[in-house]
Amino acid sequence: MTLDIQRVAPQPPPEKPEAEASLLGSILLDGSLYGSLVDGRLAPADLSREAHRIVVGAMARLAGRGEAVGLPSVQAELEAASELASVGGAQFLVGLMQQVPSVTHAETYARIVERTAVLRRLIGAANEIAHLALTRDDAESAVHDAQARLFAVSESMLHREIVPLGQALRMYAETIASRAEGQRIGTPTGLGTLDEKTGGLQNSDLILLAGRPGLGKSSLALNFVEHAAVRLGKVCAVFSMEMSEMQIVQRLISMTAEIDGNRMRRGRLSMPELQAVSQASGALQQAPIYIEESSRLTVNDILAKSRRLQSEHGLDLIVIDYLQLIEGAEDAENRVREVAQISNSLKVVARELQVPVVALSQLSRQIETRGTEPMLSDLRDSGSLEADADLVMFLWQKDQNDRRDRIVRLKLAKHRNGPTAEIDLHFDPEITRFRDLGEVREAV
Repeated sequence: MTLDIQRVAPQPPPEKPEAEASLLGSILLDGSLYGSLVDGRLAPADLSREAHRIVVGAMARLAGRGEAVGLPSVQAELEAASELASVGGAQFLVGLMQQVPSVTHAETYARIVERTAVLRRLIGAANEIAHLALTRDDAESAVHDAQARLFAVSESMLHREIVPLGQALRMYAETIASRAEGQRIGTPTGLGTLDEKTGGLQNSDLILLAGRPGLGKSSLALNFVEHAAVRLGKVCAVFSMEMSEMQIVQRLISMTAEIDGNRMRRGRLSMPELQAVSQASGALQQAPIYIEESSRLTVNDILAKSRRLQSEHGLDLIVIDYLQLIEGAEDAENRVREVAQISNSLKVVARELQVPVVALSQLSRQIETRGTEPMLSDLRDSGSLEADADLVMFLWQKDQNDRRDRIVRLKLAKHRNGPTAEIDLHFDPEITRFRDLGEVREAV
């Protein structure tokens, strides 16, 4: 038996020098285009011709000094840097302008240049991955490094173009009009007061749920998952570095059937309780919940697995338990910098996949010695967590009365797109179920 393998002839790298020349010529004709078409979007390395890279570099230096970009200023900048002759002199710059089909199509030229630059970066990443496979003995580290290279390419595609306010308003109006009356925009949590304040868990948001051990962070996150998947049919991914798959399943069954998890583990259940467990198991069996348990996960692992899940089944919510257990870069200078890189990368994951990412986080022990409610500065290991997160929620208990009455306070300490507040929840640890008791007070 022979295999019919079609060999593909080597192809030249994706390049569009004509589009590059038209883009540069358009900017030389109208310097105001530089800010919207190049600044923050394209770097000299994104162009395929050395002469084009040199011209873009001169434009970038001018813009960086706040000077106008145009034929006279670019020519003078190249002369000052002794680069004018290397691009072909002033005649080369004039030729760029003369070859522009139409300045009105400058945005199209920029998009073509962006697209081909991304494809070349992808080819470069593929070559590096092939080199890793040929030179590494440790397959696991090779896979992690390969994922990091692909992550870098995908991260570079997250650029959002500047749009006029009118266009943004039209997009927003269309989003609102497409939804039923009273329907929330985000993924509902099942806690009415929280959903009232946040509109649900919003797509592209990085959401931190933090608290000291024993207050129910994991349970509350699984409450979100159970409500979204079982009640609403939304696809949820749970990445757990602290609990095993069986522990997560037991908690989900316990909260869904509302049966004491300890009694379930001991097997001392009545017939009605066994029937409730069976019904809960059936509901969970149909729920689109996907669990990844591992003591070692990187952000690249999370992104790769989430991408695959999204392409095969869709994806509406990611829960990570918990952030400080994610493995960071080996070359990170210290733990604070490592956590900062993890936090920033999780925000990138939320934006790329357009889903809410709920990451559980520890709080520093200072809150216990201080004896007051948690503050943003209590987030453990890095102040960048506060900066990167769109929503920060703290679980805490005020005093012995809270502990006696099983009251847990949910503090919305940061809410980028809405009000902060404090909400009373009742936590039943036997069935790992949170219930909403309503709002206590709204922060000013």
